[in-house]
Amino acid sequence: MSWSKLVVFSVAWILAAVSIAVVAAIVFTELLDVIGIVESGQQSYTRVINTIALVVFIALLAVPVVLRSRFSDA
Repeated sequence: MSWSKLVVFSVAWILAAVSIAVVAAIVFTELLDVIGIVESGQQSYTRVINTIALVVFIALLAVPVVLRSRFSDA
């Protein structure tokens, strides 16, 4: 794979990971708000949404590294 393709695909993966992490953080935090664990407008809400977004983002960034051997040619 050429370097230009690798850079384009890496940037695309990072942008997709950011988008997925934001959506997942909002959904999970709203579920926690419905359950009553966090309350909208409070500092705990902000902390939980940021923590979930960061964890999901890091997990998504790790996927290509973890699955590299599975998709690479021998």
